[in-house]
Amino acid sequence: MFYNHEKNIEEIKKFLNELKVDYQITNNGTVYDELSVFDIPAFNLQLRYVDSYKYKKDYSTRFGIVGIKSGYFINISKRNAENGIRTIWLKDWEVEGTFNAELHSTQTITESVNTKGVVKRKIENTTTENYPRKWEVLKSYIRTACGNIQTRVYARDTEIVILPNNEVRAFLNENCFYGHRNSNLNVCLVMKKDKGELKKGQLVFVYTFGFPYFGSGKYDIEVIRVASRLNTQILGGASKCLKHFIVNHPTLNISGKEVDCERIVFLVDSDHNDSRSLVTLGFEFVSWEGAGFMNMYTDTGEVFMRKPQIHKQIMADMAAGKIISVENAGTAVYMIKRSEYIKSLKNIGAPAES
Repeated sequence: MFYNHEKNIEEIKKFLNELKVDYQITNNGTVYDELSVFDIPAFNLQLRYVDSYKYKKDYSTRFGIVGIKSGYFINISKRNAENGIRTIWLKDWEVEGTFNAELHSTQTITESVNTKGVVKRKIENTTTENYPRKWEVLKSYIRTACGNIQTRVYARDTEIVILPNNEVRAFLNENCFYGHRNSNLNVCLVMKKDKGELKKGQLVFVYTFGFPYFGSGKYDIEVIRVASRLNTQILGGASKCLKHFIVNHPTLNISGKEVDCERIVFLVDSDHNDSRSLVTLGFEFVSWEGAGFMNMYTDTGEVFMRKPQIHKQIMADMAAGKIISVENAGTAVYMIKRSEYIKSLKNIGAPAES
């Protein structure tokens, strides 16, 4: 097969050893009794490495592909959550990155003032090839979960700026698991002054908002992306950005239409993220279900999401054994209502501004 699983397991071991955390490797809950589960009890954390070909989705009735019954991933994550354990799934393509390395751009923004006093911004991007973004972001998640983050700053050390998509693209393509996706408003945090390795004006946190494709009219706005600089924790950063958005943006212009920002939905990737902190921000739990999947070409290991425009061809390739699917742990859905959030600020005497 195209992925080197022994090498990937050793890569995970090496990383955990660098963090100096105690862990145990077990076969707990595996289908084939392989030693691929990393239990880190001191931090109530479990990492589960997945051989995607072995753990392909079962399509025995439709295509004759014998695999794992639907619900395997989400059921384990839910069981762990009930016991206070966070689960991070590490799919082979996410760890290795050889066949699915990303492109990202290192961005430099310079400002100049012309003779009329107008500030002009120049954006320069330097493209980096073969950047294993998913694995770098996952390592940052694990560092944070183990309290081994490299850089910590308080939200009070930052200031809010609203940046266009072209100025957050490079940041998200480097620091967000799923990379950049266009949004309608990007609330960002930049450093007020130099602090350690962080420089004044440096972008360290992004919270983006836009059209909710999920929910069929149940929601008005979706949180599109949230990302912190890799290996950096901005204490109070999410709260600061969310408050600014809710207080200062009662409506959002989407495709030329002013949309009331009343019902804001947050979709959590439960394969990798812990959603408990959302409750402290004021979000309410709606549901955790809908085990989705990624498709994979069996000859190259390339993974891709749904492609409705070539659905018929994908089905034919599945029938021919050229494509398999690998499930995930589903999506946790949370919602916050703007009116209730504003009311809560008034009840505690907090200023309704940010």
